[in-house]
Amino acid sequence: MLLKDKIALVTGSTHNIGLAIARAFAREGAKVIVHSRHQEDAKKIAQEINGDFFVADMAQPDQVGAMFEHIGEKHARIDILVNSVAHSSKPGILDVALEEWNRIMTINLTGYFLCLQHAGKMMKKQGGGSIINISAGSGERSSPGGAAYSVSKGAINALTRQAAVDLAPTVRVNGLISGLVGTPIGQKDMGNRKPEYDMIPLRRIGRPDDVAEAAVFLASDKAGYITNSILPVDGGRLNAMGSGSSR
Repeated sequence: MLLKDKIALVTGSTHNIGLAIARAFAREGAKVIVHSRHQEDAKKIAQEINGDFFVADMAQPDQVGAMFEHIGEKHARIDILVNSVAHSSKPGILDVALEEWNRIMTINLTGYFLCLQHAGKMMKKQGGGSIINISAGSGERSSPGGAAYSVSKGAINALTRQAAVDLAPTVRVNGLISGLVGTPIGQKDMGNRKPEYDMIPLRRIGRPDDVAEAAVFLASDKAGYITNSILPVDGGRLNAMGSGSSR
């Protein structure tokens, strides 16, 4: 087991990528704190993987702080943090309202920052830990629309790089850039979008488990000499010529 007896918080861990990561961590022996805004969802997944859970709105700093107080009081440490909460937004740069911009930045970026800051302080004090930020291809390669979302994802990558330097050598900080990833139903639907399918060198959209297995590796001691790295898990799409939109 690669994560035996580790204490791991996975934010947004009741659906899609976050859920796959929580399940994979539990399989590898970690005690996972499941996070969601919805208590019943979080409780259900925590029971499934024999983990803990906490309900918090990432847009509320006091609730984020309370989540880490809970972890400290109940588990006394945190070994792994995976930031995976994300809200999407479609308007382009001229159309996105300030209120929408602020909402996306608060959840997608400031929420990551707050969790990273809380976890980083605990990890530095205890002598080690691993932080993984989930991002998206649109943070590295612009495309029309989705301005607030894309900018937030690019900022997450910058946050990862800065945190890796500031928290070294005690804490490792890395990022994962998720490509087109779908649930089984979503994957079937997206697989019919032939132009986008052809733009992926590996000729398929991703599965949540593809990202989860990369997260297991980065969180584990197998990646003990890796920090300040941002790994695309996207079938080669981000760096392929003519790949178009990478959102």
